[in-house]
Amino acid sequence: MDSKTKREIALKKALNENYAIISFRIDGTIKYANEKFLTLFGYKLNEIENKHHKILCDKNYAHSKEYDKFWQDLLEGNIQNEEFKRIKKNKDSVFIQASYKPLLDDEGKVFEILKFAQDITERKLQNLNYAGQIQAINKSQAVIEFSLDGKILTANDNFLEIFAFDLDEVVGKHHSIFVEDPYKNSMEYKNFWKKLNEGRFDSGEYLRIAKNGRRVWIQATYNPIFNIDNKLIKIVKFAQDITQDKLSSLYHTGQLEAINKSQSVIEFDMSGKILNANENFLKAMNYSLEEIKGKHHSIFVEDSYKNSMEYKSFWDKLNEGNFDTGKYLRLGKNGKKVWIQATYTPILDIDKKPIKVVKFAQDITEFEIVKKDQLTGLYNREKLLIDIEENIENSLAIIEINNFSFISDFYGYKVGDELLVKFSKILIDLVDKDFIVYRSSVDKFAVLNSKVSHKKFLSFINQLLNKLKNTFVNLEIDEIHLLTTCGVSFESKEKLLNTAEIVNKYAKKNNKDLLIYSNDLNIEKEYVENIKWTEKIKLALNEDRIIVYYQPIYNNTKKKIEKYEALVRLQDTNGEIISPFMFLDIAKKSRQYLDITKRVIHKSFEKFKDEPYEFSINLTVEDIFDEDLKKYLFSKIEEYKIANRLVLELVESEKITIYEPVYEFINKVKDLGCKVAIDDFGSGYSNFEYLVKINADYVKIDGSIIKRILEDENSLEIVKSILTFSKKMKIKTIAEFISSKELFDKVSGLGVDYSQGFYLGKPQEDL
Repeated sequence: MDSKTKREIALKKALNENYAIISFRIDGTIKYANEKFLTLFGYKLNEIENKHHKILCDKNYAHSKEYDKFWQDLLEGNIQNEEFKRIKKNKDSVFIQASYKPLLDDEGKVFEILKFAQDITERKLQNLNYAGQIQAINKSQAVIEFSLDGKILTANDNFLEIFAFDLDEVVGKHHSIFVEDPYKNSMEYKNFWKKLNEGRFDSGEYLRIAKNGRRVWIQATYNPIFNIDNKLIKIVKFAQDITQDKLSSLYHTGQLEAINKSQSVIEFDMSGKILNANENFLKAMNYSLEEIKGKHHSIFVEDSYKNSMEYKSFWDKLNEGNFDTGKYLRLGKNGKKVWIQATYTPILDIDKKPIKVVKFAQDITEFEIVKKDQLTGLYNREKLLIDIEENIENSLAIIEINNFSFISDFYGYKVGDELLVKFSKILIDLVDKDFIVYRSSVDKFAVLNSKVSHKKFLSFINQLLNKLKNTFVNLEIDEIHLLTTCGVSFESKEKLLNTAEIVNKYAKKNNKDLLIYSNDLNIEKEYVENIKWTEKIKLALNEDRIIVYYQPIYNNTKKKIEKYEALVRLQDTNGEIISPFMFLDIAKKSRQYLDITKRVIHKSFEKFKDEPYEFSINLTVEDIFDEDLKKYLFSKIEEYKIANRLVLELVESEKITIYEPVYEFINKVKDLGCKVAIDDFGSGYSNFEYLVKINADYVKIDGSIIKRILEDENSLEIVKSILTFSKKMKIKTIAEFISSKELFDKVSGLGVDYSQGFYLGKPQEDL
């Protein structure tokens, strides 16, 4: 045997020992595979011979365009050399480093594909594990890297958030920007860096300084990093913010006094008996300590709640050592109702057993009045939605005053308001204590019950309607005979209010006094008109007949117009200008609403690009939750460079259940330089807590409240409360619906910052 033959045999043996080898015909079928390949994939040769390469691949990949291109490249003579994921006989995944080599004949055509592969599964999984660990660390910890001379190389988002820096503000700067001057110039600090440069790690609690001078306590490790030659190359620090833990440790050495000054505090034993209470708590509930000490917590709750399973579960939870936090309705002395924002905190002994409960609370009664309708004193729509959500099964009736619009339009809103107040009192007098009455919208009232059967509820509503038929309301101008329409729903809580309102509208259209919602009614047929409007909106979008009007906003102090609000309109084919009231709700249902919002953004930005005024556009929660709309808005802000003059008015069309996306959006637009306003504050879902969380720049006081402040003391007090709160929070106020000089003078005198309404200027296309 000559030396050449020996080399070829030795080479073939070496290849077969080190590589999994397989060959394919040009149609992708398997021609041959060596023992190493068969062992790796768990097959025998006769199980794969003449089968297609696809049996070694994930099914989705095997039927993808990517896979087709892979074979097309091979058949064109292109070598494929990379990492591949393949599937064994037992369906396990295997990762291989492989080279697919097309073999060419004398004419340069591919006649066979030869593949050499090595199993890299263990290495791949190890790398994925390392990557996962690094990702987890970056998610959970603050990480920063330093060169050996202490200069910052990079830092992750967690670190930057804790210290309130942007990355470009710290890269290249020395670590000493995070420490106090006395420590910076000390021998201790010098030795700290000397230790790290000797390759020794350092860990512990450290006091550091954030961008704004805020003191931050961190639990951290400084880790020297070595290269492959065991040479020290950098320092990586992993840290956690323990400032709150550090501060809480001061609770027993001075903080208790501060808390007692600012919050209401009361202590209970584990059976619920009162041990102690501070002055703030006693003042809020109008008790003395002697009157409550030794009494049970239940003296602060209503009887129905006191005897409920929910109340029992509340104390069971605390006795298990679990804290409870939220808003609570409590009763003070003589039945005084007090809303509190509170945390019930079980205090644990050394064996981690609860020994008492400490409650920290703030009186938020003033803020909770926004859940009451300010005209009638009834609960409003927001409270109705909350109450529906709290019950497993509900019965709901929506009662509408049929002739309200006529009376209000003919006699004026004062008479309309008088009718609503007197009608609400009639309802309260006629319903049992187990039924709750709400004002759900302008001329609609809701009656909710979760205790009686559907049959009994319906019987009660029938009796109520019969009594209303025979009722006259004495108004200042005349005696009005009440005409009402009622829609009843027993649907699930998710559908309850919507179906009750739908069947109420359906009953009114069909001149029925009372209807119960049922799928058999085929109410949807009554909404054929919506289809016509959907087409009308579509044509308006296509023909650029979605237009924007602008209403001025007047600075009450400087006596001049400073801002404008952009308001959408639809121009019909005959030139008629149509109010958004006619088409926006239908646009939302037909998925055209976002296109309208984009049109408003574009046209208003174009209008104000060279104007000196601030201007506002309306955004709903649905807008904020839509990624495409947000992307469009941010691109237009960047394109027009208009952020410093843009105000985003948030209109709540439904109750927010997930706040984080809203906060994230607001933080982003504020970082860009935009301002944020809350529209129609004082009605619907708005409340003071929401106002604080949103960090608003402007609050627009709802026009339905503003228009009554000249005659209605309650409305005036509401406006004063909003103004007081806004001034404390440094939020500018805007009064809507300013329709007369008297109203303008009144809001100016109260200290409202801006005014908007027909008296100061109607919406129009030109500024």
